[in-house]
Amino acid sequence: MDQLDDEILVMFIEDSREHLGNIETALMDMERHGADIDEELVNTVFRAAHSIKGGAGFLNLANIRELAHRLENLLHMIRSRELAPDTRIINQLLTGFDRLLALVELGPQSDAEDIGELLAALSGVAEEHFTTEQRAQAAAKAIIALPGSAAAFEADELSLRQAVHGGKNLYLVEYDLIHDVQARGKTPLDVITTMESSGLIVDCRMELAAVGDLDAPPVNRIPFYVLYASIVEPDIVGYLFALDVSRIHPVDLDALLPPAAAAVPDAPALAPAREFGPWLLTDGRQAAEVRLAPGQLPEAAAAREALLAALAAGRDTLLVWPQAPACDLALLQVLIAAVRSFAARGLALSHGDAPPPALAETVRRAGLVPQDLADAGLPGELFATSFQ
Repeated sequence: MDQLDDEILVMFIEDSREHLGNIETALMDMERHGADIDEELVNTVFRAAHSIKGGAGFLNLANIRELAHRLENLLHMIRSRELAPDTRIINQLLTGFDRLLALVELGPQSDAEDIGELLAALSGVAEEHFTTEQRAQAAAKAIIALPGSAAAFEADELSLRQAVHGGKNLYLVEYDLIHDVQARGKTPLDVITTMESSGLIVDCRMELAAVGDLDAPPVNRIPFYVLYASIVEPDIVGYLFALDVSRIHPVDLDALLPPAAAAVPDAPALAPAREFGPWLLTDGRQAAEVRLAPGQLPEAAAAREALLAALAAGRDTLLVWPQAPACDLALLQVLIAAVRSFAARGLALSHGDAPPPALAETVRRAGLVPQDLADAGLPGELFATSFQ
């Protein structure tokens, strides 16, 4: 298999270069269109990320696969108009695709690269625009297995729901690399390309462990599993793959997922903007917003009342911090209490930007360190300037 693997890797790198050749131009065109989204343009970029993810999945290139998957998620949100391709989003996508190409060029050595910060940044952009339902789906995991066998794939509910969007069916397909692929003069990348012409490959992988060892009876097969979404119906899907239907397994997504992952009602709309001293509570595009009036003193008691009102409405909330002239530990205590209260109700409390330097200075003077804030539920990076 070594020679075959090398050939497939070379083909994967060449195909990926071709997919990424005009990505920058396409992304800049997306930015120019803005909210007037050109679906075909977005689809072109989406297919590039998706194709690379499929090839990386087969070759077990974990970093490339995961980065392509995060880019794919953002592009899906743009395509479904959950996210507008503004300058900030496009810059993040450009950064992601630049790094993706660099990883592709490294081949198997790409998994030694540290891309944790980039993955977190891409996830953060998506999560800012998640509904409460999407946030729950992203946390819910599903195990997809062959009948009577061990797990073939693990995926989050959000990715699976996105894959079957538009009435697609989900299938777990069993190929044999020896008889279904190589014997027909094909490569796994040929199979992936053919399948993507009529659907969406959610994930794929080769199962070398199934080959066994020389002490076991000969197996003479190398399984290649594909998790696939397509509008093709189960009664004719066998013709699409030229496989026996016994190796094409429809996946019932609703039966597979736990009840806790069921959809929840949309959060109720807030009343018109309400003032709480210097704080203003409004109904933002994706979440409630508690916004401090620029230049005002951020009174702790008023902040507490505004956050309680957002909590009572059952809304994810964004706390927006224009620069404030002064802050104190009483406000920090309110923030810590709010983080815990929102989390206890399954709601998110996030920050539109870094807290003002005045609060960061208060944190520093109190002798707090990033771990103290993390233990209290506040991300230490929000106060990064306090520790420099």
